[in-house]
Amino acid sequence: MAVPALASCGGSGYESLPPPTRADTRLDYLFPQGDSYLNIRNAHTDERVAVRFVEDGRENRRALRKLDWVFRDWRQGEAPDMDRRIYWSLATLSNFARRNGHSGQITLLSGFRTAQTTYDLQSRGVGAASRSYHMRRRAADIRFDGIPPEQIADMAEWLQVGGVGRYGSSFTHVDSGPIRTWGA
Repeated sequence: MAVPALASCGGSGYESLPPPTRADTRLDYLFPQGDSYLNIRNAHTDERVAVRFVEDGRENRRALRKLDWVFRDWRQGEAPDMDRRIYWSLATLSNFARRNGHSGQITLLSGFRTAQTTYDLQSRGVGAASRSYHMRRRAADIRFDGIPPEQIADMAEWLQVGGVGRYGSSFTHVDSGPIRTWGA
C-alpha cells in the first residue's frame, strides 16, 4: 500500500512551518527571558545533544541542526528542520525543571516521523495518528528525568505551547498545533 506524502513546499518535500510565535501565550512571553539550553537523549538511538540554540538573541544554526538530527525519524534517516516552537517549549520546560532542583534532561521518545514510519507503526497496532503533528515536524513525545509526566503536561498546558497529550506515567506529548489537550 502506498504511503501518502506530505504536501511539498519549495521542493523540500515538507509543508512550510508556521512562525514559532503566537499572540498572547505564556510561552511567547517566557521563552525570550529564559535560557535556550537543551540537554536531550534520544531513547531509541541513545544519542545525546546538549546545546544552547539561541545566543545573544540569535539562532545558533549549528545547534539547531544537532537538535534536528536527534529529533529525526531514525527509522528512515530523515532529519528535516523541526518547528522552533517545539524547541522553545522544551527549553522553557527544562528551565522550570532546573529551577526546581531537577537536571532538566529530556528523554525524547518520538520527534519527527515520516509517513512511512507512521504507517508501519499503525500496521503493528502502535498508536500513531494518520494526521499526526509528528509527520509535520511539529511534535515531541518526551519524559523529564525525575518529574512525573503529569506535572510536565500541567506545565505545558499552562505555557500554552499548543497540543498537550497525557499518556499516563509513560510520557507527555507536546506539539505546536492549536491549543488543546487529551488523555488522562
